Amino acid sequence: MRLQLSLVGLVGLVGLVGLVGLVGIARADTKFDSKIQVYTDSDHTTVVSPLVQGTADVSDTTTVSLGYVADVVTSASVDIVSQASPTVIHDTRHQVSTSLTQAFGALKAHGSYSYSRENDYESHSLGAGLDVELFDKATTLGIGYGLALNTVGRAGDTNFSRSLDVNTVSATWTQIVTPYTITQLTYELGDALGYQASVYRFVPVRTMLGAAAELWVPETDPDQRWRHAIVGGINHAIGDTSSIQADYRIYRDTWGITSHTFGLRYFVDVTPKVQLRLRERFYTQGSASFYQENYAAVQKYMAFDRELSTLWSNTLGAKLVYRFTNRIEGELKTDLFYYSYANFAPLVYRTGANLGLGLSVDY
Repeated sequence: MRLQLSLVGLVGLVGLVGLVGLVGIARADTKFDSKIQVYTDSDHTTVVSPLVQGTADVSDTTTVSLGYVADVVTSASVDIVSQASPTVIHDTRHQVSTSLTQAFGALKAHGSYSYSRENDYESHSLGAGLDVELFDKATTLGIGYGLALNTVGRAGDTNFSRSLDVNTVSATWTQIVTPYTITQLTYELGDALGYQASVYRFVPVRTMLGAAAELWVPETDPDQRWRHAIVGGINHAIGDTSSIQADYRIYRDTWGITSHTFGLRYFVDVTPKVQLRLRERFYTQGSASFYQENYAAVQKYMAFDRELSTLWSNTLGAKLVYRFTNRIEGELKTDLFYYSYANFAPLVYRTGANLGLGLSVDY
């Protein structure tokens, strides 16, 4: 039933996005995207995500967009299942988003808003930024700010309500080095303040791993988490039909987690109508300072969260884009991933796939 409801909402928004497109046809370019993505993993989690989005140039200097996505989730993950939570959860998240970009010569301003809701979570997200082109467009400098106001609930409990506010600022430098090479450097600073644990996770207290739990206590995380990240990337064209992209991200937060992410993508026009993209992503992190694989006594902060443990992952993916006409193209993609958890006893590893199918139309 949840999947049927989300698809009804999807069809309804197609008409709304189509109307935005019709308004833009007389003025400038309009693009419509419709995609569906399916996520599945060995930890008994499946997510089906239909998406539609329309983008219209309502003038030479103004662009607007409107989008909708639904995440239909079924999960029996060991990360959430405990003696205090149900065996299987079903949920649907609906999100509507809009954005506006306005150019003032070499200066470009952009803003966005999105609203999402599920049975135990509600979020309002705002974003704003400025980009300026310098030195005959060889250099672009940008700054951005984001604010997410979240309300955390608990299914079946109308009395439970907690807040989580997230502020993010960023600064970006994009540089054309040669006619074939572009580089980018970004710094991100984020602050999350509020309830950051899971209401469905309970932590066993026991003398040792494998022993029977003496008691179960609700998961508790610190209320504040500062995040820092630096991202560097390069895009290099190889001839007229292919290019290669590489990036590296280092991350550190006040919970004691340090992570490294390496990404590599290769694009090639196999034929005038077919483009192939290959990607590889490797990620590694240490555990949070308060995280323990086993708690022998009750402590101030206690987590049963695999994302706070020591882990590494690798993702391999491919995407085919087929140009039916100059204005219509379709895509088919698949990503295969592997996660390894060094100190999360309930789950040693996790495998899975992301499968996607999409259609884009330019008017």
